[in-house]
Amino acid sequence: MMREARTSLREHRDRLMSTGLAWVRQARRFQAGINIVCVMGGAALAGVGGAMEGGLAPASGDGLITVKGLCVWLGIGLVFVGGILLLLLRDEAPELLARAAALEREAQKFLDERDSLLAGLDSAAALDRKRLALIDANRTMREALEQALLVPEATPGVASHLMLQTALRFITASIGFDADEEWAISVFQVQGEGDEAVLNRIAAARADRLSEQNNPRSWKRNEAFVGAAWHSARDLIIEDSSDPQVTQDYPVPRDKQRDYDTGRYRSMAAIPVRLGAEPRIWGVVAASSNHVGRFRRDPNNRQVQTVDTVRAMARMIALMAAAFERSKG
Repeated sequence: MMREARTSLREHRDRLMSTGLAWVRQARRFQAGINIVCVMGGAALAGVGGAMEGGLAPASGDGLITVKGLCVWLGIGLVFVGGILLLLLRDEAPELLARAAALEREAQKFLDERDSLLAGLDSAAALDRKRLALIDANRTMREALEQALLVPEATPGVASHLMLQTALRFITASIGFDADEEWAISVFQVQGEGDEAVLNRIAAARADRLSEQNNPRSWKRNEAFVGAAWHSARDLIIEDSSDPQVTQDYPVPRDKQRDYDTGRYRSMAAIPVRLGAEPRIWGVVAASSNHVGRFRRDPNNRQVQTVDTVRAMARMIALMAAAFERSKG
């Protein structure tokens, strides 16, 4: 619609300019004719008449005017008529075209302001849709947890998988993944004790659904991004993993490196799952993308919801973990 309005405006401007230029050319042709026929012809006729012998009027009563008088007065009349016509045909086209161009600039300015306003409205509408998706994701995960708790054989892994898969379309809409984006969402649980404790993946969802069943990697404390989030007990937000400082701060053991890591995990949010009054780390919820800047720290921008969605998932997983631990006790 905006593009059509711009095209219509330009077409109208072009028609106006074309019509104005045609009018200018026509008026100039008339001016040339008037100059030749009326002004120059009239002056020549009056000059010829003036050069004739005798008076302008006959001395006797035969006739009202002589040939000389006729030439002189006719020449003067032609010059006078030519002057009037030239006055009427005064070239006002440049001024009119300048006004049309000014109006076109004003209309263009209006369209630019309207485009900006509509873009802001579209952004606000998109944000509303993402916020509604986050609400639906929370609701759906809670309902899935309630269903899982009714199954005696259910485990945290089964419940996490059910919660993630049931709410996946709302989660991806809330984060705002693009159709061509290679993303992954994983739930890790701390398993084992002491130095033997590792983060094992118990649930996952990927853009490539077939790869969800691939053998996952386990992570020790301070290994890679999720291991660092576990070790520090703090949210870890990576905007671009190709930054040399990021590579240095969060090294991946050589035996756990993959060729696709640098391309697939360009941006990440790893959020610890905390339990208890004195929080202990139960696990980590991690989301990644191959798009740089998908996850970033921007606390002053309330429109950024990507990290908030992962935090909401971590809270729901914490609720699930607490429910299972309570049922065991």
